[in-house]
Amino acid sequence: MSESNTKARILFLEHYLTEHTDEQHMVTAEELMKICEDNGYKANRNTLRDDIAVLQEQSVDVIIDHVGKFKAFYIGMRLFESAEIKTLIDAVSSSRFITAEKSEALIEKLSQLACKHDRQSLINSSVSSDRIKTESTGIFLTIDTVNTAINERKKISFQYVDYLPTKEEILRHEGKKYVVSPQALLWNDDRYYVPSYSEEKKGIIPFRIDRMRNVGIIDEQAFKDHEFVPSEYSRKVLKMYDGDIPEKKVVIEADNKYLINVIDRFGEDVETKQLNEDRFSAQIFVKPSSTFFAWVFQFRGEVIITAPIDVKENYIKMLTNAVESQK
Repeated sequence: MSESNTKARILFLEHYLTEHTDEQHMVTAEELMKICEDNGYKANRNTLRDDIAVLQEQSVDVIIDHVGKFKAFYIGMRLFESAEIKTLIDAVSSSRFITAEKSEALIEKLSQLACKHDRQSLINSSVSSDRIKTESTGIFLTIDTVNTAINERKKISFQYVDYLPTKEEILRHEGKKYVVSPQALLWNDDRYYVPSYSEEKKGIIPFRIDRMRNVGIIDEQAFKDHEFVPSEYSRKVLKMYDGDIPEKKVVIEADNKYLINVIDRFGEDVETKQLNEDRFSAQIFVKPSSTFFAWVFQFRGEVIITAPIDVKENYIKMLTNAVESQK
């Protein structure tokens, strides 16, 4: 057999084994030789042995086992394990920024990474998306454009949308074109953001991908904010974003059972102090916005703000206004 036919047979074997086999679905040497023959590749025990050896030398994890007294083969370690693919599928299924149609397409693609015997079960067991999904179909094009601009260090221009009471889109500021220097793409609380340096605002402003329209790359060098740290920005700003409120050191106090909630929101490196055997305090750096106050409020008065006094007073004022508005 020619060298080209040998290479083609080896590629066929790799594809077949990856597609059809796992530890629960082995294929015997006799079966594999017949499958090769049925697909136009001459094979015998010697060529099969050599081909499997070539695949193993190239880091394809072909496991040799036995079904009864017959030698059998299957793919062991894969690029993605089923549990990893399942995690990715569930993330796509539950994500609000991906349209329902695009979610289905992505889930189908992700399932192709698994052995065919696992695909349908992975799809069937994916999270039922009862969550609200965006209807914006241009998100992936926007992501690609922004990512290209970041890599090429170029500015972008776009328009931004708000919504009328009728739920119709309306371009903000009568269709104003924003021109900014994108710093990163951040996925936070199930939303995609583009923190961007605005020369007009002289600082970083987060824009939501799903609300950006007519995004284009401008052939101008982008400004790189060297003080911008994506992980810090995501933790301190996006989670508690509300306009241009400056960041402050805020002290909160709560029962020990709420420590996990504080860590979940502000990270394991948050500074805490044990007040007694039942309570602790934490110093957090955050924008004391209505978003932050809403986070505090969810604990029904069992998490309290103790400092600084102006933040505490602003929180009390917000609560008072809320009560008055309900009368």
